[in-house]
Amino acid sequence: MTIEFIPYDKRFLSEMTQTWNDILIDGEAFPGEDLFNTEGFELMLLEQSATTCLLYNGVYAGFFIIHPNNIGRCAHTANASYCIDKRMRGKGLFKHVVKRSLWEAKQLGFQGMQFNAVVSNNTAAIHTYEINGFSIIGSIPKGFRLRNGIFTDMYIMHRSL
Repeated sequence: MTIEFIPYDKRFLSEMTQTWNDILIDGEAFPGEDLFNTEGFELMLLEQSATTCLLYNGVYAGFFIIHPNNIGRCAHTANASYCIDKRMRGKGLFKHVVKRSLWEAKQLGFQGMQFNAVVSNNTAAIHTYEINGFSIIGSIPKGFRLRNGIFTDMYIMHRSL
């Protein structure tokens, strides 16, 4: 198994857009509901502090983005979004992506990483975050509406870098 991380590469834009949209369609992890076309998605990617592609055995497998969690006096804490292509899930790649994003965020000068909307039933992600040093620092009761219309709790998670 070969895992490689490379800076954003436009040749993967179509696949990256589809990966993001698939997560939105699933309605289980990301708060957004509006799907992107490739042009709009690329504009969003170019606004990030970092966009990093994941290759698995030389094949596109996903990506992550990093940006400030907030503005001004709060901009020293990063936020990240992770996207694994549906065809690549279940291969243990997510733990590598999270670890790499923490390293990159530190290299960019961020002092911490915070997630604002970790869905409480996303136990695999929560476990991965916790083994990477994150703690649940808050809970928002029924803060996330799943695709099926049911409301579930979401967590705020943080770790220092």
